[in-house]
Amino acid sequence: MNVDDMLRSLLFRRFRIGRLQFDFLEALLAVCITGTAYLIRTPFEYGPPHWTYLIAEWYLALAAAVLVFRYTAGRKRALLTYAVLLILPTGVAEGTILRGNACVGALLFICAFLFLEDGRRWLFTLAAAVLLLWSVRYAGLLAACAVLWQKEELKTEQFLCLLTAGGARIAVAYRAYLQAGYTLTTFHWPNIYEIVGRESIQGQLIDPIALVGLFLTAGLLVLALWLFRMGTMRRERAFLIRLFLFFGLAAAYFLPYMDQSCGYLFCVLAVVYFMLEPKEFPVPMLLQIVAYAGYQECFNGESMMPMALFAAIQFLVMAYLGVRLLQEMGVIRLWKEKSLSTWTD
Repeated sequence: MNVDDMLRSLLFRRFRIGRLQFDFLEALLAVCITGTAYLIRTPFEYGPPHWTYLIAEWYLALAAAVLVFRYTAGRKRALLTYAVLLILPTGVAEGTILRGNACVGALLFICAFLFLEDGRRWLFTLAAAVLLLWSVRYAGLLAACAVLWQKEELKTEQFLCLLTAGGARIAVAYRAYLQAGYTLTTFHWPNIYEIVGRESIQGQLIDPIALVGLFLTAGLLVLALWLFRMGTMRRERAFLIRLFLFFGLAAAYFLPYMDQSCGYLFCVLAVVYFMLEPKEFPVPMLLQIVAYAGYQECFNGESMMPMALFAAIQFLVMAYLGVRLLQEMGVIRLWKEKSLSTWTD
């Protein structure tokens, strides 16, 4: 065999690791993407992220690629997921410029989701409980777990474990927030306070706007849970991603004191969602823009456009996801049937 034949056979040689098959060119492309992702994180004056967070980002992209491969059985989609998550602008901004740890929370969620898909409910409960204890920015995922409990996808003791972890984190975090003298302009996340006004009332021990926001969030989430209780749980591939994405966005949208790092997990979920539902491209695209606007305001003190505009876009995306979920679960159909029966009577 001459050199040309040897190189040709190597380029198109197929390897197998467990149930995963890949070509040499795909492996070479993955190595190049990894190197490019590292180089993207080096030009900043702060240097690359801490090696722990670099490993977490790499494992996050790999776990998300595995998740997409399980759903679609497509190597190209899995490789594209891996590539997008490593060069995602919010990922570079969070890990390199802010040197934040949001990648750890996103990795915990993807691992929890993989456990849930495998039917390992207690491993999912453990990973989700650690995630809820990690940061209050993931409080909305607790509401999604409540839907799973309503539909008997989680046992009562599992949901109580999650409720204890999430409730404890919310209580501790907001006790510290309300007593720290923060204003609604301290943090950078395009939520409802960008629309209704970010000016807080000064000279009081507790910001009343933030307190109202807490009660508003709790009330809206309870209302959403009541609506979803009337529907039927679906088994489509993207349904759970859409469910967690909706409730995670809803909580972060109405809770006060949410910072720009809230957008990191939603960007990761949006990429996975797009790989499962390519026709839903506007949803992940708009979420990437909205999340990066928060980082831009954090870095520069102002965003490319008024933050109220990004808050309105996020609300439209969130409303679309909610309506889509209600349609899939049959809640809107039940409303129509009840309305028709009322008019008939």
